[in-house]
Amino acid sequence: MDELEKRLRNELLKNPNVKLLETIKWSLPIQLIEVEFETVKRTKMDILMKMLLIAFRTSQFTSAEELSDMLVVEPLFIEDVMERMNRAGMITKTGGAYALTETGRQQLESGIHVHPEEKAEATVHYSPSHGAFLLGEIVDGNEGMYRHAPDFRRPNDFRDDEWREALNQLDVTYTEGDVQVVVQTIVKVVEVEKKSVPCIEFRLHQTADDRLYVRVWNTMTGKWDETIEKEIMEHELADWREKYLH
Repeated sequence: MDELEKRLRNELLKNPNVKLLETIKWSLPIQLIEVEFETVKRTKMDILMKMLLIAFRTSQFTSAEELSDMLVVEPLFIEDVMERMNRAGMITKTGGAYALTETGRQQLESGIHVHPEEKAEATVHYSPSHGAFLLGEIVDGNEGMYRHAPDFRRPNDFRDDEWREALNQLDVTYTEGDVQVVVQTIVKVVEVEKKSVPCIEFRLHQTADDRLYVRVWNTMTGKWDETIEKEIMEHELADWREKYLH
């Protein structure tokens, strides 16, 4: 931390018109929340699946062998696709013959195969001070807590779209070519623990235009934190003028 502080201070003071008034270290509260969710993968329907769905829609077939003879495709391939369609709820066997379900009809019409849901988990990091989820590596701080930090939020108080936004940051959802993965359902959320992220606050005076300002380095994000800087200035600028300039 000392080396980091020195490097940042040197960077800020490259401008000869900038004077360092004070350096303060504190910790930013972060909530670690585990999210359990289900994803769905959508892919462009392959030709064999489409042919089978059309066959089930127009005629009655009782076995993969019958379809194999008609389509001149190895029974093993037919059975594999039928198994996938059955798991996805696209076909059903009624009275000894296969038929399309409503799901199967919809997917045939769209040409998009919607795969069965898959369960997954991810841990997200929420900062009450930002009102947002942050990305980065957490090293627990041992300094005093950030003086303007609001109360922690209860996991049940978050909206569904907030969890989805947090998962999007982790690249849980993506689109690559004909493949799209989306979050279908948020199953459960549990707060794992509360952490605090070290931050370094530099209070500065721009002597050329007699301007006071602050720079705050967030060690979790590895960047200057403009959200916190703005909040500090809104709360403390008047006091700073009294403290440092008079």
